[in-house]
Amino acid sequence: MNALLNVIRAELYKALRKRRTYLLAFLLWVLLPVLVLFVGRILQTNLTGSFVDESGTVDTVVQQIASPFGISRIGLMLPALSSPSFILIIISLLAALLIGEERTQNMWKTTLTAQPNRLLVLSGKLIVAMLLYGLLLLGAYLSGVLFGGLGRLFLDTTFGGAWGGLFGLYLLQWLFGLAATLFAFLMIFLLRNIALGIVTVFFLPALLEGLYTIYRTTVGFQPLNRLNAIFQALRLRQTLENLPRFFFTRNLYAPAREPLAEVVRAIGGDPGSGDMGPLTDILGGNITLQHAALVMAGYALLFGGVLVWLFMRRDVS
Repeated sequence: MNALLNVIRAELYKALRKRRTYLLAFLLWVLLPVLVLFVGRILQTNLTGSFVDESGTVDTVVQQIASPFGISRIGLMLPALSSPSFILIIISLLAALLIGEERTQNMWKTTLTAQPNRLLVLSGKLIVAMLLYGLLLLGAYLSGVLFGGLGRLFLDTTFGGAWGGLFGLYLLQWLFGLAATLFAFLMIFLLRNIALGIVTVFFLPALLEGLYTIYRTTVGFQPLNRLNAIFQALRLRQTLENLPRFFFTRNLYAPAREPLAEVVRAIGGDPGSGDMGPLTDILGGNITLQHAALVMAGYALLFGGVLVWLFMRRDVS
């Protein structure tokens, strides 16, 4: 236990002295809330009293966006909606720091001499990555309270909101990040190149998912004729509806996209309906949080097993 704590302390000491850690925190804790407050102020100033504000619509929109609860909710949703997602950027940069720079700076031999137990070294690095990732998410949650409270000085907002449910979604997004962290560790360690590893983490899942979808919708079907046309069409529809349920990216961001899906349900829409068009991918389709948790647990076991096997057997330099 003492050996593991020593590894954790050493990795935290290194990570907390890197500027990238504080840059990520600034973007998520300060810049994003300030921009949201700026948008809220513009909406309230320019639209209040106009024809679109006949039934208090502007106040409702400002409350949903720039209130303390609204800012905290956006702090969870928005990082998952970019491409590549800011969540994956955070995880990749932390993995590059903890698993990639050891080779870049020729420190693996020194690290494994100080602590020969490779499993403890890998576990300590993984724990530190998850701690820092969790700290960044917690800061995003609390920054909504702070900046939203300050925003009440010039915006008509309140502290109302389902804070407990939102915290639960933050917690789930942190837990789902374990699979992404293991994947980032695996790619950077396997490829032995930080830049190539980060690019692979960003684009490989989406590339494989896209290629597999194309294969299943074209090559995977038998030649079309009059007899099987209707069955091929039904099979195509079923394939397109079911395949994304097990995609890595679709399930990884399920907690962050849940608030947006709740808004769609509240106005009578169906996030899993094909009628949503391109928004289906953003909303996560008909994936439940329970389903996403099981899928991400499977990915974590897969990536973690391969990573441990390689790390224990492969020579490092």
